[in-house]
Amino acid sequence: MEKKYQFFVSSTYEDLKEERDVAIHAILTMNQFPIGMEMFSAADDDQWQIIKEAIDSSDYYILIIGNRYGSIEETTGGSYTEKEFDYAVSQGIPVLAFIIEKSVSMAPDKYESDPLKKEKLDVFKEKVKNSGRYVKFWKNKDNLESLISQSISKSVTRGRRPGWVRTTDFDIDKSHAEILRLTERVHTLEALNADLKKENFRKPNLWVDIQPGRNEDGKIYDEGTRLTSNGIHFTVVPIITTDVKNGLDYKDWAGRWVHESKDEVRLLRYVYENSFVVYFRVHNDGDARATGVRVKLSFPNDLMVLSERELLEYRDEEAIHFEKDAYRNWRKRFENPKNIASVKEDDNKFISLDELITVEDIADLMDPADMNEVVSILPGEILFDKNEVRHKDTDCIYGVCVLPTQAGQFTVKCEIICNEYAEVIKQDITVEVE
Repeated sequence: MEKKYQFFVSSTYEDLKEERDVAIHAILTMNQFPIGMEMFSAADDDQWQIIKEAIDSSDYYILIIGNRYGSIEETTGGSYTEKEFDYAVSQGIPVLAFIIEKSVSMAPDKYESDPLKKEKLDVFKEKVKNSGRYVKFWKNKDNLESLISQSISKSVTRGRRPGWVRTTDFDIDKSHAEILRLTERVHTLEALNADLKKENFRKPNLWVDIQPGRNEDGKIYDEGTRLTSNGIHFTVVPIITTDVKNGLDYKDWAGRWVHESKDEVRLLRYVYENSFVVYFRVHNDGDARATGVRVKLSFPNDLMVLSERELLEYRDEEAIHFEKDAYRNWRKRFENPKNIASVKEDDNKFISLDELITVEDIADLMDPADMNEVVSILPGEILFDKNEVRHKDTDCIYGVCVLPTQAGQFTVKCEIICNEYAEVIKQDITVEVE
């Protein structure tokens, strides 16, 4: 569809009548619509209101500046021409400005005689030149018409203004259908944008807690274990060795008699009785899944962390080289004997780390560590890696035993990171031992 564009012509009137005629002629020659105040008939409406409506309906604003400033508008203290320019700029109407060159000579009556108006004219010219709008300088009427024609041609070629179209060239039904299609598309994109914004605000919320190990019936393995408000509590039991004051003799896998001292039996029984089975739960109670999850648990020196699997193997007869036929009931000898459970010994019920690592089999529990693709149990540290933890879901770190070597309250440091977190989330888990 071929568009026609409306050009509003603005200038002082009496001194630039011929130049205005030239501008209107150039616009008509380019098959466009000119509009100016001289084309309006008398009206009862406020004159400035009429001017604003004319500028609003125009696609372009042409400004011609000569050597006169024009009549002063009382409310602003500026000329009507400057007021029109300021309004066109404020409404985003493209401005084509044409300022007379300083070297051009004109009749005396076409120059501003009032010093104040002359000063205002110079300021107005500078404002237009520095406004970032299209500005050209003209020498005479012919030159002005040529400049205006060139400017109109460039402006129409760009075609960035609404313009006017003949109704016969306009398919109302087709346009209405296109408007409906575009409206539906806009609504779809707005809904999609809203979903994306909502998705950006969705985040996982990861945190970890500790739980006591339980058997298949749901019963806690270690009776001295209970949960606290921010962690777990262990009760270490004293180790009785009154039944092995002179040590313990048994046959090894080769049928040879082996002697274990009282201190060695005490150490073995301590590990058997006071290694507490636990597991850790990784929670995500956020509203988005967490991907690339990595949890690091760091234990203080007084809390040995062991692999439950390795500990169970250590407790097994074959792991410590007992021949089943040689000594069938060895475990009962290493457990606290029932018939003297009431006997109390003077020894401290805790065994230090230095004492524990003197036993070769116990030291082996600490290194090498139990490691798989999800959980790595290292000396004093547990690492948990998971591709994802879904929102409103929980994952577990199993196979962990904690062996205290001191009484007191200890802190397990927890560090959590995932792809959705910019920083590491830190958390403390409290372990109480008595």
